[in-house]
Amino acid sequence: MSVSASNQALASSTDNRPQTRADAHPKAVAKAAVTSGPSFAQSTSQSGPIFDSVAHSCKPCCKPGPPARPNPTLPDPLYGKQSNEVLAQSLLDKYNAFKPWHAATVTPEHISRMARQPLTGNSEKDANIRLARELLKRPELMQALDRNGETGALDKSLSKEDISKFIFSSNPLKLQDDKQLAQNVLNNFNALKGPWWSANRNAIDINTFAKLASRPLVGHEATDNITQLAKEIMARSELKGSMDNTFGFLRDGKITRNDLYRLLR
Repeated sequence: MSVSASNQALASSTDNRPQTRADAHPKAVAKAAVTSGPSFAQSTSQSGPIFDSVAHSCKPCCKPGPPARPNPTLPDPLYGKQSNEVLAQSLLDKYNAFKPWHAATVTPEHISRMARQPLTGNSEKDANIRLARELLKRPELMQALDRNGETGALDKSLSKEDISKFIFSSNPLKLQDDKQLAQNVLNNFNALKGPWWSANRNAIDINTFAKLASRPLVGHEATDNITQLAKEIMARSELKGSMDNTFGFLRDGKITRNDLYRLLR
């Protein structure tokens, strides 16, 4: 075969081959690159992390979030809906858990100290902490449990006797503080001092409370309200004396409106 014929055969064979990427038109190559999008596949010999676009996009949605924290503004699911009496009974049942061995009684500070502790995961310990926290949410109850059983004064001591007295009292006024009770006396001043023709037309005789407190409840709302008020005053001898006069040597056995105004200031 001649050289010329051989060259023609080689050229014909080359023209019939499929066109490679390198032989393709530059515009076609650029279009293919845009259509296919970026590739994050790495060589197995390359160091560092391999970014798989599909797996990477799923990881954030599959990762669990942090556990929900308790909301202190919501009622406690164990104690929040319990009555004051039931809550006081729970404290009485758990009394020794709140009282240090060296203390004579539970004090408000002991309850505050318990409430400040973090929850531990121990059901019994956590129940005590949550009970303490619920008690502190009810300051009127804390005061009622703190009252001395004889004088009614706040003495920073929640004895078992004080707690029991509160639990078994049916008086709706037992949660009122001293000023609220004194205001209640002022609001009912005329009913307590007696009729206008009585000897004490301008004052309440201090002995009136004992007389009214001794009568039974009769089912008449207005009458029973006065009876309950007198009973609660008799349970707080210190308050009863202060309504007469703050200073014992000035007490005359009579409570005037001015005495009550002075106490309420």
